[in-house]
Amino acid sequence: MFNQPLKQNGDMLGVCPHDCPDTCSIVATVAAGRLKRVAGDPDHPVTRGHICRKYAEWPRRIYAGSRLTRPLRRSGAKGSGDFEAIGWDEALARIGERWKQILGHSGPHAILPFFGSGTEGLVHGHIAPRQFFNRLGSLQPVRTICTKAGREGYRATLGTSAGADPTLIRQAKLVIDWGVNTASTNIHQQIFLKEARKAGARYAVINPIAVTGAEGADLFIQPRPGTDAALALALMHVLVKEGLVDRRFIADHTHGFEALAQRLTEYPPRRAAEITGVAVKDILALARLYGENRRSFIYVGPGCQRHSNGGMTVRTIACLPALTGAWRYPAGGVYFPTSTCFAADFSSLEGENLRPNAPAGYNMIHLGRMLEGDGVKSLFVCNGNPASVLYNQNQLRRGLGREDLFTVVHDRALTDTARYADIVLPATTQFEHNDLLFSYYFPSLALNRQAIPPVGETRSNLDLFGALAHVMGFDDAEFLYTEHAIVERILALDQPAIRGADRRRLEKSGWTPAGADPVHTAFARHQYPTPSGRIEFFSKALAERGKDPLPSYVPPRESPDGSPSLFERFPLQLITPSGHSIHNANYADRPGFAGNEKFPLLYVHPKDAARRKITGGQMVRVSNGRGAFVLRARISPAVRPGVVAAPGQWWDRHYPDGACANVTTPDFPADMGGGSAFNSNLVEIEAFDEAARNGR
Repeated sequence: MFNQPLKQNGDMLGVCPHDCPDTCSIVATVAAGRLKRVAGDPDHPVTRGHICRKYAEWPRRIYAGSRLTRPLRRSGAKGSGDFEAIGWDEALARIGERWKQILGHSGPHAILPFFGSGTEGLVHGHIAPRQFFNRLGSLQPVRTICTKAGREGYRATLGTSAGADPTLIRQAKLVIDWGVNTASTNIHQQIFLKEARKAGARYAVINPIAVTGAEGADLFIQPRPGTDAALALALMHVLVKEGLVDRRFIADHTHGFEALAQRLTEYPPRRAAEITGVAVKDILALARLYGENRRSFIYVGPGCQRHSNGGMTVRTIACLPALTGAWRYPAGGVYFPTSTCFAADFSSLEGENLRPNAPAGYNMIHLGRMLEGDGVKSLFVCNGNPASVLYNQNQLRRGLGREDLFTVVHDRALTDTARYADIVLPATTQFEHNDLLFSYYFPSLALNRQAIPPVGETRSNLDLFGALAHVMGFDDAEFLYTEHAIVERILALDQPAIRGADRRRLEKSGWTPAGADPVHTAFARHQYPTPSGRIEFFSKALAERGKDPLPSYVPPRESPDGSPSLFERFPLQLITPSGHSIHNANYADRPGFAGNEKFPLLYVHPKDAARRKITGGQMVRVSNGRGAFVLRARISPAVRPGVVAAPGQWWDRHYPDGACANVTTPDFPADMGGGSAFNSNLVEIEAFDEAARNGR
């Protein structure tokens, strides 16, 4: 399956491995064994020959001087970045010896793995690490950073992650982007949006930041961060009051409308305006625009659910299409991007049957808490950079800095996390190994073929865990499987998305549509997999969990109305959205293709800047009770008053004081699923006099 090139000129087809809805099909041009160019596959119906500049930069990154090509052993203090090169045999022997000691004295839960979404490859990102740490008996990280809260809330309304097809929006009469910046995080949605606009669709943007495209929208709404549920409730209030609902759809396909209607009396536009900061006239305009264009599509992005009330926020927004009957139309409804949209479960290949003890996990956003004390003796990190992306960083860094914590990091560069490691192992990139991936945006399977030999002594996740299994004395057959064998096991799964996939097309074209999803099929017939079989305005399941069974608004834990006394001390809401040239922390070592992303920036509204005598380009200090960081201010009306934004997860080295925005973000969980709530964050800012600090 992996042996032959897929293009007549010898170019190889592959797949972008990052946790992005597009899952782009790419063409790798190779000459003399070196990667020369990366482009989008022109024959793929979504990629259409176009990829983002982030991924197009990979030929430079693969051969950069910062690329790790040999194992390293720490030679200086933790966090210093001082290392010396060693051989693989020595590195593996050191790891095996230390882990065997820990297992003998403290048991498998004392060895903690952390792996994120650095690659979404099923072989290297999912199966290989989970299989090894299941065999070891470790706690497994529960992936909660991205969409867990919203996913739980969405399911409370619809019973599934299934939703409207975002590629069909050219048929919609109204498109709403709610808490999402597709120009930076889902670029091919921009193509379909342009087609929809050309066909006459109206367009609305709801976001605390004036994201790309907001300037051309028919309506741009800027709510205070974390108040989106209150806005949605007010919209529903207007829809019901003004008769802009589909009574037949409500009667036939929903549950709990009367209870919802009573709840909506609590959220007239005037009250919502006080909560959200959105003018009453704009709330009315948005409600009427939505109610009068029932062939409507709502794209709910992860941003608005990264609050302490994130689950209920998405649950509430997901009720809107059921009121207007938007689900009657192929392009109608709501879409919330999450990997669970893909109708397959690969957990049977992740080695749970190999465990010497009962399955157990930990919430990955609480890694800092896990490293407190001395219960965890060793940390292993791959596919992630927790010292950049996690929250309450000062707490986490204290744990990473423990001399008694034996830390191993497998990565392509010396990340912020790797600088705290005792052993650093060099990792391959997507161009140096084979894999199989899936798209949850355009449901499909995609084959990644190795384009070049591994650079230097780099090893893939699968090779590494096979070697670790050997040094640990694990003789299970699973650790002998090749990439090809694992892909064959995946394709043999009796799963809806796998069973109906066209294997010949996968091998020939590098991708194939997923098999028919019975949930989506039932969805199209208005058969919803909720306990009632209907879209649930009233959720008995939530009530049984002690939660409000109806859509509601609860102020974010840190916010003007959620913590008034804290707000007096820290009167600005800080949000940290994705940067345009940074995807999570994957490109934060060398970002900057965008003109405004040469270094970290804090977007500040002119009124807030004037009140603090801050000028554009000036260094500012952002602080709260958890920590402080320094960066350059950009004065801009792109953010609303009372809100500051620090886009991107830049690495420490780009900040004057070596501390990123996540030293201020909270690690308390959201209301559902233990999801992240880092945008529920109050701070204060002040001008920073670097010369005075340095005594000049």
